[in-house]
Amino acid sequence: MKKRLLALITSVALVGTLLAGCGGDTGSGSTNTPAAGNTDPAASGSDWPTGSVSIVVPASAGGGTDLLARVLADKLTQKLGQTFVVVNVTGAGGSSGINQVHDAAADGNTILFFHNALLINNVTGVSDYSYEGFAVGPHVVTDGATGFYVSADAPYSTYPELIEYCKEHPGEVTMGVEAGGYTYMMVKSFEAATGVEFNLVDVGSNSDKCTALLGGHIDIMPNQYSTAKGYVESGDFVALGFPTEERSEVYPDVPTAKEQGVDWLYNGYEFGFFLPKDTPQEIQDTFNTAVEELMNDPEVQQAILDLGNEPTYLSPADYESQLAGIQTEYEELWAAANAGN
Repeated sequence: MKKRLLALITSVALVGTLLAGCGGDTGSGSTNTPAAGNTDPAASGSDWPTGSVSIVVPASAGGGTDLLARVLADKLTQKLGQTFVVVNVTGAGGSSGINQVHDAAADGNTILFFHNALLINNVTGVSDYSYEGFAVGPHVVTDGATGFYVSADAPYSTYPELIEYCKEHPGEVTMGVEAGGYTYMMVKSFEAATGVEFNLVDVGSNSDKCTALLGGHIDIMPNQYSTAKGYVESGDFVALGFPTEERSEVYPDVPTAKEQGVDWLYNGYEFGFFLPKDTPQEIQDTFNTAVEELMNDPEVQQAILDLGNEPTYLSPADYESQLAGIQTEYEELWAAANAGN
């Protein structure tokens, strides 16, 4: 009897020791809350990435944003030893993809790759989230090669000629845009700078704009040169120029509006990364360091140039400051466009 009692006491003690070793305060209702001073590397993010990472692109596969993301995803995979996978999430002008990353777990496994449309969607009320809803990551690419294009037989082939024609025919020139998007804001910026007025037609994406202009359904369109390049080279379209301080390094033959005597500047597409807001700082730092090193790689720089873009690294802090300035500009344009409504 004494032997049985001793064995029972010993068993109970052993179970208690095992429970204590497992952190077993079962009365708290949770076994996942780390204890004070926990140094688990998975909790701090110091060993990130530990598995596949999704880079969400709020645009269709094959477009400019997607192709840039794939270059960077491939290089990040090689550098960090885990697979970085591009995930295309279309819908609601990019807001579906934006929302998916905003609501994702803050573990570094879901990252957004996008541009200024993130801000425009917020300013125009399409999305609830601007850059402030995320942990802003590094800026990597600028596409300043965006301007206006007309058919080769149009009665204007420069910005001064276009302005003169529009003032003689107010509201008659049809401009193809994506309602409430980047190109819409671009056109509103031109109208504000020059005093002209277009008849705006919502024709959809950049490729849709090319189709509409080629078919004679619109008179003029704003677009990325990389999208319109083939039509310019074939002689179907004429590029009026870019609203930049200096000519594009990638397309130096295309003039600026400024050198034509038109005082019009408009920010280009500024591409970068965004992480869920509460992503641990160690993960953010690891990711930023990897991206910065990639952007100093001549092979990566050339791959970006080959896509018609300029590699331009900015730290997360500098990118956030840039975004704040651009958002203010968009808010002013949107307020002016809707004044009196």
